[in-house]
Amino acid sequence: MSKPFISKNNPFNENSDDGEIFSYSYITPKYWVTWIFLALSFVVSHLPFIVRKFLGEMIGKFLYRFNNQKKKIIKINLSLTFNNISDSEIDEITRSFFKNLGHMYMSLPSLWWKSDIEIQKSIKKQNLQYIDDTLANNQSVILFAPHTLSLDFGGRALSEYNLLSMYKPFKNSLLNWFIGKSRSKDTDKVIVYPRGKTSIKKIIRKMKKPSVLYFLADEDISPEDSLFSKFFDTNKTSLKSVSKLAKITKAKVLPCTCHFDVSNNCYSFNIMEELKNFPSGNIEQDCAEINSVLEKQILIDKSQYMWTLRIYKHRE
Repeated sequence: MSKPFISKNNPFNENSDDGEIFSYSYITPKYWVTWIFLALSFVVSHLPFIVRKFLGEMIGKFLYRFNNQKKKIIKINLSLTFNNISDSEIDEITRSFFKNLGHMYMSLPSLWWKSDIEIQKSIKKQNLQYIDDTLANNQSVILFAPHTLSLDFGGRALSEYNLLSMYKPFKNSLLNWFIGKSRSKDTDKVIVYPRGKTSIKKIIRKMKKPSVLYFLADEDISPEDSLFSKFFDTNKTSLKSVSKLAKITKAKVLPCTCHFDVSNNCYSFNIMEELKNFPSGNIEQDCAEINSVLEKQILIDKSQYMWTLRIYKHRE
């Protein structure tokens, strides 16, 4: 069973040794290939930006040409989402998606190997005052984020705050530990819980102290915990959890996005204004509002949204 990742500097009085820690089993032959991969990622993280960008574009072109399964998923998701989308537009978005994906593969190692100070230089942050003002008012914040390709850089942009988040464990235990440690550096003030109902209960208790929850709630996970609401030209599930969490914790819900800014070669992390009258007391209305916000977040750059997710796993 996966454990949380607890930074040594966390303000929630949790012992970091109670979370995921290094296991000596990771040095056995079972993980030697993983160690080779991590060694290569170290080299990649220290390559000049222009080299990483070039390699990312090459990887993107390769994936676009040969990864037919992902292309099929993207086409299905886009066709269901936008009724009048043409085949040429689908192809354009798909090409750009794989280009951005290749770039992200070359960028992620910097999150694993570089210090927080170094990484912050590559992130442009906007409207953090919305968080600051809420915390100063002795309230917690729920940052509602979509699954963009740069979402891990969004989490890194929040390293100065008392932060809570969740992760989906990797099947490879060494990779899970290594990447999890990068999300909970010693200089951070964070606890990252494995995704599950038990984690939600622990997060609710932690949010009694003013803190920030970096929360992704756009996947189609469970029909029992969701409602169908309008989403562009179709209906998709919207998790009730955002509304329920806001009600229980009395936290403000602030939408946020993180995208790679191609023109400035940096990551753009933006906080939007709080959702008004949320929760409204009407769960159907709240779920519709969440999907409406998700639409706005996706339209910032369609090609940087993870159209490879199973966002239509369940249908009406």
